[in-house]
Amino acid sequence: MSRINYNDYIKNMRAKSLQLYTRHAALTPKIARTKKPRDLQEDLILFLLDYQRWQKALATGRIEKKGARRYRWNG
Repeated sequence: MSRINYNDYIKNMRAKSLQLYTRHAALTPKIARTKKPRDLQEDLILFLLDYQRWQKALATGRIEKKGARRYRWNG
């Protein structure tokens, strides 16, 4: 069995996977977005509901604030 340098192997695999990804992305047609944009009131309501859910999770301890823009989920 031959010896393989891990760093070289990872570098080669990244290059190969990037080539596969770019080739696939170039060949697949881009699908036009058919979904209409959200209403401004609906968008505001969804934002407020999400904000309340986040604040409730912080208050109950499901999410713990560890610092500026750092949080831990306590499940």
